[in-house]
Amino acid sequence: MNLKNKTILITGGSQGIGRALAERLAKESVHLILVARSENRLKEFVNKYGKQHRYYVCDLSDHKQVIRLTESIKKDFNNLDILINAAGIGVYKNLANVSFKNWTDSFSINITAPFLLTEKLLSLLQKEKDSLVLNIGSGAGTIPMRGRSTYCATKFALRGWALSLAEEFEGNSPRFCLITLGSTITNFSGMTIEEKQKEHSKGKAYFPVDWVANKLVEIIKDDKREIEATLYPGDFGFGTWKKP
Repeated sequence: MNLKNKTILITGGSQGIGRALAERLAKESVHLILVARSENRLKEFVNKYGKQHRYYVCDLSDHKQVIRLTESIKKDFNNLDILINAAGIGVYKNLANVSFKNWTDSFSINITAPFLLTEKLLSLLQKEKDSLVLNIGSGAGTIPMRGRSTYCATKFALRGWALSLAEEFEGNSPRFCLITLGSTITNFSGMTIEEKQKEHSKGKAYFPVDWVANKLVEIIKDDKREIEATLYPGDFGFGTWKKP
C-alpha cells in the first residue's frame, strides 16, 4: 500500500504506541486524525508536524462521546483509508482488587470503542478499495495470566472480534489485521518507561517503541499481510520472557 495522501485515524495518539506510530506515519505524507483525551499533547503534535493533521479530544471509556466523535468525523471527512485502534488500558490486579469501574473502563476502551469506531465509520472505510482496520492486540489475548484477568478478558475479546471480522470481510473492503504484540517500553500498565528500561537492561523482554512503530508501518504497507501478525520481543532478540 502506498501511504501518500492516505487518511489515517489513530486512537491513543497522544502517547505510547499510538504517538510513536503517528510520528512515524507523519513521515509518509499522510493525513492523520488523532484521537485521545489529552488536548495539549494532540495540539503539540499538530503544531510540530503540520496543520494537515487533525485531532479530536475524546474519552473512549464514554460510548456517547465515541458516537459523537464518529459523527464529527463523518461530517468533516469524505473518506477514511485506515483506522488504527491503538488506545488501550491495562488493569493488572488480582480479582479481589478489581473494581467495577476497572472492569467497565477496560472493556469500554479495549473492545467497545474499537467496535463503535469500526461500525460507525464503516461507510467511510468502504469508499476505498484497499482500506484497512488495524487493531493493536496483545499476547494477553492468547495466554491466560494470573493477576491480569481483566486485561486478558478484554484482549481475548478483541482478538476474537478482530479475527472474526477478517473472515467476514475476506475479499472485501475494509481488510482487517490484528497485531498480537508483546511488551513494549511505554508507560502502559502502570510501570514507567524508566522502570521498564531498567528491567530490559537486565534481560527482560521489551520492544523499543520506535521499533514497534516502524514494524507496524511495514505491515500496513504490505498488501500481502496476514490477518494476524504476532510480534514478541524475544523472537526478535529483545530479551527473554517469563509468564507472570
